Amino acid sequence: MLEQGVQIFAPVAEIAGLSTHYTKEDVILPPTLYNVPNANYTFAPVTLLGGRQYVGSLEVADGRQVGFYVMDAQNFSFWRAGRPASLILANPNALSYNFTVSPTLSGTYYFVFDNSENSPLSVVFAVSSTQNITVLSPFVQYAGYELFFIGVVLSFFGLRGGPKKTETKQFAQTAEAGRKCKFCGARNVGEAAFCAKCGRAQD
Repeated sequence: MLEQGVQIFAPVAEIAGLSTHYTKEDVILPPTLYNVPNANYTFAPVTLLGGRQYVGSLEVADGRQVGFYVMDAQNFSFWRAGRPASLILANPNALSYNFTVSPTLSGTYYFVFDNSENSPLSVVFAVSSTQNITVLSPFVQYAGYELFFIGVVLSFFGLRGGPKKTETKQFAQTAEAGRKCKFCGARNVGEAAFCAKCGRAQD
């Protein structure tokens, strides 16, 4: 609950320059060498989470080119069978290539290296996940906790003390404005012509 309270100050901290942004990168597949046979292909299956962003790179040795394709499991099976397939990413002439993919669904995705040349080639391939992180300064975090605590304390005393004081004040004003009976001494409300207790006329 306190963390949610601190987040209320995030827009203000953004304007005031009291927040820091950085990109967190987690390695999913470190740089790995893949040997691709001539007139053939090889692939790297990688498990990705939906809604996350992934970055990667590939480098083909000796300045040569390779077909590079990214697809989900179902479309990969279509592609291997020579059937029409939907590709998430396609670069038929990749040499030194950096890419970004953001899958909508979690699952295994296939990164395919297609060699149409008459000799084998080597590819170095890597994938990482990235996440943008915003960190509030310690001043904003502690101020958020303190202001939240002060608000709770003020609300507590306001609910307990406010109505009671008003009621007491109104009672005192009513008692002072009442007229005392000259016969029985009872206190009547306002300028009553007859005593509410003994019924005698006051004039």
